[in-house]
Amino acid sequence: MLADDSAPAHADTLAECLSNAHAYAEVIRRMLADGKPDADRAAHLVQAIHNVILVALESLYELDDVQQAIDAADAIQGLTDAELYQVITDTPTSENP
Repeated sequence: MLADDSAPAHADTLAECLSNAHAYAEVIRRMLADGKPDADRAAHLVQAIHNVILVALESLYELDDVQQAIDAADAIQGLTDAELYQVITDTPTSENP
């Protein structure tokens, strides 16, 4: 997955989002531990956690797409000329996507 030029940026975004979600959850935890819950602030933090997790998921999906492309390229490199020709010329079916 690191072979793709954009993969490090996706990994950085993923790490940053998860770090932010953890920090927001920590604020909620401290608020509850201190016995000073603030419903409005907690709701805002929960929404922020939700938002950064969605962004993290997008980055994770991008990394997965990169890995699938690398796996496909590796699989193609292992084919003989005859197998490669067959893959290119065969009509995809449910058994042979």
